[in-house]
Amino acid sequence: MTSVKNPCTAWYFCAAPGCTSDDRKRGKYGYMQDVQFHAFPSKKKAPAERRKWLELLRRDNFDPPRKARVCSLHFVDRKPTNAHPFPELFEYNNFKESKKIRPNTAIIKRKQAFECAEKQNQYQENVHTYNENEVSPMMVDCDDVTHCANPLDLNGCWPVVNEVEVKEMETNNLNPVPESIAVDHNYTGVSVVYSCTDSSTQTDLTMAEIGALEQRVKCLDDPEKLLRDLFVEKITKDDSSIQQYTGIPSKKILNGAFDILDRSSPDFKYWSGQSSSSKKAYQTETDLHQPKKTGPKRKLNRYQEFLLTLVKLRLALTTFLLGDLFGISTSRVSQIFTTWINYMALVFTPLLKWPSQDVIKRFRPRSFAVNFPNVTGIIDCTEFFINKPRNPTAQSQTFSSYKQHNTFKALVCISPSGAITFISKLWGGNVSDRYITKESGFLNLIRPGDEIMADRGFLIRDLLLKKRAKLIIPPFTKRCAWGKGKHLSASDILKTRNIARFRIHVERAIGRLKNFRMLSNTLPLNVKPLANQMISVSAFLCNLQKPLVRK
Repeated sequence: MTSVKNPCTAWYFCAAPGCTSDDRKRGKYGYMQDVQFHAFPSKKKAPAERRKWLELLRRDNFDPPRKARVCSLHFVDRKPTNAHPFPELFEYNNFKESKKIRPNTAIIKRKQAFECAEKQNQYQENVHTYNENEVSPMMVDCDDVTHCANPLDLNGCWPVVNEVEVKEMETNNLNPVPESIAVDHNYTGVSVVYSCTDSSTQTDLTMAEIGALEQRVKCLDDPEKLLRDLFVEKITKDDSSIQQYTGIPSKKILNGAFDILDRSSPDFKYWSGQSSSSKKAYQTETDLHQPKKTGPKRKLNRYQEFLLTLVKLRLALTTFLLGDLFGISTSRVSQIFTTWINYMALVFTPLLKWPSQDVIKRFRPRSFAVNFPNVTGIIDCTEFFINKPRNPTAQSQTFSSYKQHNTFKALVCISPSGAITFISKLWGGNVSDRYITKESGFLNLIRPGDEIMADRGFLIRDLLLKKRAKLIIPPFTKRCAWGKGKHLSASDILKTRNIARFRIHVERAIGRLKNFRMLSNTLPLNVKPLANQMISVSAFLCNLQKPLVRK
């Protein structure tokens, strides 16, 4: 015995707004006899198709119940097909096929482009084969040539005008076609044919332009690629945009830095943990016999990955926002940034060189040559805020009594022209300036006869004396001879002001360094393995900018 469905529980209804189709109406209304109800795609098997169906319904926060369906009245082919897999016919579009989801849109536009090119070629052939003593067949067959504004509008026909109109066109700089029919008198009774368009606006549709049209059509089908290309175009629009987004002053310098990186390592893979450091065979363009690269296909080229890393370092944008702008996942953004910042530090850090005395003298500003001719470096320590560690020992080692915050600390040295010539590794904020100077390797760069300018907090005179170098710092206060307290003499005050005028340049260099928002913001502890690399890369990018000291 076959089981009969309970009519109270087996009926379906259409979930489209304004549609009253219902299983219970089949016996009452004749139009419901051929109406079928189609279930929504599965959440697990076809989430993208289900999401598209819900978007087309235009019902806010709608979760279809178990009996909800979409009836066949809303499908172009009365059911989901390969050509029209989604419901398209609704009240809001007057039950017309949606242009946005019509199939083969790219093919249709490509055909239109090639048809336009064929018409242009046909027009050029007609110009060369025209005979001034006979009427063109295309002119005779044309119904209303006198109102033709474009030769392509009437399938290549030419408008016919009289001699009065010819003179008016000549005064308006309109182009006659061809030159062979531009006669002084018309003895054949045939009117002279002129083009109704200005010669300056006539262009030939080349294959390059057709290719560009095809690329634009493809971009319309891929909104993620379109957004990515527009964002990259916005970054590299001009030198001002490049400076704001990346910290590099011009497009030439940006491309030069990328060329250095591209030549140094033609191929490398993303960092995704210790397992990713093992050697694996990757497919390249030159060797197709190697196995294919594991994982998904990369959506970004190397130049786009390079720009992503610079934008994140400069503006400290979140991985979620960068993932949306470049059309990739947040985990892929983290992998790209980790890979590229390590690679850039590996290539750019050796370029932060300690200059020779001859180079310093050649490029030092005139103000240094007059006041401090033997100064080879100006040093200072800077601190970067970090989140409070959980470990009590780490808290005490990173807490800075000067900043009243947990910080990382680094030693920075600049040349008289303002270029960063040395930057140490990061230390805890509780470390003294003397300890960093002694342990960072800075003293190994000092040569006999060098003069180092610093603040009063650098008590390193004895360390420099061992290198036969000199320390220039502002004088300390002295005890008053007439009472309690300490003071500076008039000569000491002038000396302090003179030193401060030149020592301020290292503060300006540190200010440039902290224009990279990843360093000026509070660093999360999960980027601690990348902190030294970010500072080294930022220091190199600061040296690409205009000289800090000009006079």
